Amino acid sequence: MRIDFEHLTVEVSGHRALDDISGAFASGGVTAVIGPSGAGKSTLLRVLAGLIAPDAGRVRFDGADVTSLRPEERRLGVVFQDLRLFDFLSARDNVAFAPRVARVPASLQLERVDEALRLVRAGAFADRPARVLSGGERQRIAIARALAARPRALLLDEPFASLDAELRRSIREELREVVRALGVTAVVITHDRDDAFALASHFVVLSAGRIEQVGASNELYLHPATEYVATLLGEANLVAIDAREGDRVRVSGLVRSATGNGRRVLIRPEQLRVAGAATVTPTDGWAARVTDLRCSGAGWRVQLDAGSLGPLIAYVATPPAGENVWLVPPEEVHTV
Repeated sequence: MRIDFEHLTVEVSGHRALDDISGAFASGGVTAVIGPSGAGKSTLLRVLAGLIAPDAGRVRFDGADVTSLRPEERRLGVVFQDLRLFDFLSARDNVAFAPRVARVPASLQLERVDEALRLVRAGAFADRPARVLSGGERQRIAIARALAARPRALLLDEPFASLDAELRRSIREELREVVRALGVTAVVITHDRDDAFALASHFVVLSAGRIEQVGASNELYLHPATEYVATLLGEANLVAIDAREGDRVRVSGLVRSATGNGRRVLIRPEQLRVAGAATVTPTDGWAARVTDLRCSGAGWRVQLDAGSLGPLIAYVATPPAGENVWLVPPEEVHTV
């Protein structure tokens, strides 16, 4: 199901939580709505779900205006940050609550519940009381409940906020598999870029109730429209441009092809090559000194002092051999 929203405005105590925003979520895709606290992410989800009426604007599902429909009429599966399980019910009965509310025929309810439990691999603890479930088990049950009524779309509001890192990765992968298998449209509200990249192929970036940029996740990471988007989606080296000549820029003695119309060059840490002093000349790179070196598991995070360029960060597979190094930026850079 395709979801469109047009000119949405929501005012809360004189403040615009959403400020005349428009956009769409593609049918069958996973989109992350990402931004810091106060950006308007949860407000957007609640408008889509019918839990908040916008002060202006429309919501459409497959072209049909649903702005005035009640939440139960929209046939959406919603997973809230606090999960909202009924602790006095079993895990199975929590899941069964959704198809009952959606008025799924009684003859189909058991089948829908069993299918949802199977999809999230929750069969082993389905009959336990919800109050004794672990954080990961509760998360699975909340997702199963959202799926049990066969929703037209799935909305998830910070779904992994209460999980530790290892469990978070595991549940993310399972959710991605479930969404892909069902082909359901999914919208994930998050402030965590790791969650966003792990789940979504497209991003909507919000800031103070306005849309900053929309597009494919890899495109926004490599070609952000603003410094805000650049730093929100990952560590970013931002270096001032000395001069611009058409589609080329000069940065501290080096000339590079450039995209974008910004005043600073964006170089992601993994794009910055760290070389030994004997292998690079001043016309190929920048001199720098290693100030910190940390193993990240898959590689090394190198913090560097590059003089007038300021502090820079590089990700490398092997640590530099010495303290004094040369930094080589990519042949093509993006400006913000």
